[in-house]
Amino acid sequence: MGAEFDMERTRSIISPIANIVPLQRKDTAAIGGSNASLSGAVGNQTFLPALMERASSVAKQMRYFKLVATSLSFNEVLQSAKRAGFNSLNEDSPRKEAAFQWSAGEPDFTFSVSLRDCARASIVAESRGDIFGLILIGYSHVPSISVETNPSLGGQDLGRNAPLFRDIMLMFPDFDDLPAWAKY
Repeated sequence: MGAEFDMERTRSIISPIANIVPLQRKDTAAIGGSNASLSGAVGNQTFLPALMERASSVAKQMRYFKLVATSLSFNEVLQSAKRAGFNSLNEDSPRKEAAFQWSAGEPDFTFSVSLRDCARASIVAESRGDIFGLILIGYSHVPSISVETNPSLGGQDLGRNAPLFRDIMLMFPDFDDLPAWAKY
C-alpha cells in the first residue's frame, strides 16, 4: 500500500510537467542580438536548435525540482529524483539539503535542493561547461525562477555559450531576470 500510494502521489505531481508546451522558435537576432549567428561556437547549422533543446530540458528539470520541493518531504524528494533520472551528488539529511545532476549524458546543471524551511524551500541550479557561470534560483513561495549570472565571475569568465543560453532561458514564461534576493 505504501509503495503504491507513493507512486500514485509522484504521478500526480509529475503529470503537470508532461504538459509543458515546447519552446516557440524566435528569430536568431531576437535571441542573441543583431550579430548572432546560427552557426554559433561549433560551426554548424544545428548549434542554436541544440542549445534551445538543452535550455528546454533544463527548464523542465528546474520546474520538476521546484514542484517536488513544494509537495514532498525530504526523503520523498530523494527517492523521486532518483526515479526521475537524477544522480545524487550529496545528501545532508539533518539539514534537509541535497544536490543532484541529470544522469544521462553530460549534465548542464547541478541542482541543490534545501527543505530546511519547508515553507520556503529553495532550489539553486549552477551551470557547467560551455554555459558555466549561470545560476537558476527558485523558491517554493515565489512563482517565477530567477536566471542570473554568478556575481563572483566577471563577464570574461562565463562559458562561451552562457550569455545566449541565459537569453533563451528568459524566453520561458516562468523565468525572469529579477535577482532572487529581491524575491525572497
